[in-house]
Amino acid sequence: MGIRTGKEYLQSLNDGRELYLGNELVKDLVNHPAFKYTARMIARCYDLQHSKQEELTFVENGERFGNIWLPPRSKDDFTKIRRHILTWHEFTAGCLGRLHDYLGVWITTLYIMRDVLGRENPKYALNMAKYYEYCRSGDLALTHAISTPQIDRGPGAGRKENEDIHVVDVNDKGIVIEGARTVSTYAPYANEFISFPQLPANPDEDKEYVTGFALPMNTKGLIFICREPYATPNTLEDHPLSTLYDEMDCQVIFDRVLVPWDRVFLYGSQGPKINFEVFDEVLGAACWQATIKNIAKLRFIIGLVTELTAAFGTDAYPNVQERAGWLIEWHNILNAAVEGAELLALNHNGYLIPNLWYTWPLVMVFGSHIYPYAVETLRILSGSGVIMHPSVKTFDNDKLRKILEQHFRARTKNAEERIQLFKLIADMTINQLGGRMLQYERYFAADPFRVAVVHFRFTDKTRFRELVKHQLDLIKEMKGEK
Repeated sequence: MGIRTGKEYLQSLNDGRELYLGNELVKDLVNHPAFKYTARMIARCYDLQHSKQEELTFVENGERFGNIWLPPRSKDDFTKIRRHILTWHEFTAGCLGRLHDYLGVWITTLYIMRDVLGRENPKYALNMAKYYEYCRSGDLALTHAISTPQIDRGPGAGRKENEDIHVVDVNDKGIVIEGARTVSTYAPYANEFISFPQLPANPDEDKEYVTGFALPMNTKGLIFICREPYATPNTLEDHPLSTLYDEMDCQVIFDRVLVPWDRVFLYGSQGPKINFEVFDEVLGAACWQATIKNIAKLRFIIGLVTELTAAFGTDAYPNVQERAGWLIEWHNILNAAVEGAELLALNHNGYLIPNLWYTWPLVMVFGSHIYPYAVETLRILSGSGVIMHPSVKTFDNDKLRKILEQHFRARTKNAEERIQLFKLIADMTINQLGGRMLQYERYFAADPFRVAVVHFRFTDKTRFRELVKHQLDLIKEMKGEK
């Protein structure tokens, strides 16, 4: 297949998976009110790739594939992949944080690192290579879940106390998994579920709790429980972003799920150590992709800020210009940083992998500082307008339409244009989707507190302190020359 159309993607979703919304077993996901708009937006991304093949795809052995599956060997390859990522996320306003380019980059990185996976068993490396080729040829959408359920976070509690997934049986057919994982974002829209690698990376983990594998979404015993949806399909214009881009999050339950041996990539006595070795590379590439997505998202917010302030004429005030200016500065910094990370990429067997210690800080700074500032900027500059915008259906009443046209217009926009702009801003700030995205960005790549501590503990600080020592030594030298 190589690259598929949106229609082919939609046809792949009604596969008999066990996915629940409330007490409902969702049987026709493509046409279900809670999922249909987001599914169709993802289908449009596939169609976009299809229509821009020269720009977004590459050819290998006569077959064409999306650039998200390109194993980078040069800066030019990074540029091709980045262009693909930006195209999709600018099209979706950066609101689909788990659009499947994210895990496409994961799979490609694991393919690059397959020699490490093969240290426990050479077959695991072969399995990874075949799985990469399978996903690439099918142009598949994937989901994952790397967080353990929140049950017991007290001192000494580990994966076992929190019902994390683990191996309970091993037989000729494969390994049997029980337990749960949480926050499987994008699960309703994926074709495959991959569990790899574990967080946090720890070479001393119990090997039964450290596995790497992938499964079709309709695998027996694999159960997905959705959170409440944000979509309002009957009032799309009132909650446009919430309805088009509710990527959904699920709790994943493994009820004695059999993982066939040809779908296992990591398991055994060396599993925890191998997991530790590949963790940095996988997360480094994932954070690179996420930063590109964040650039697209920040561009959309800058667009909202400038549209809003131009509509009311407030863009003439220096304090407004300053807030918008900071967003533009952060945007330019992220642009430069992501390209810099490409130039500083690590080399593994001739392939390039973004360095975690340069890309991880980019998503942490975005989630902890840049994105909250951007959302707060929208809230401050929109004032009460982000609250006071009636339903679009109000325009259907002739009497009320005249009132709206007089009292809900803006300096450069009519009432309908102004209200629709505020609908977008509300979804980014005060509505459910906005609250979820703020939390999502903050904890995208682990707890900011823990990550900062990790950087402090594992960074060689000698080079910084030597600069201080150098200046102190200079002072002594200069004093002696007096």
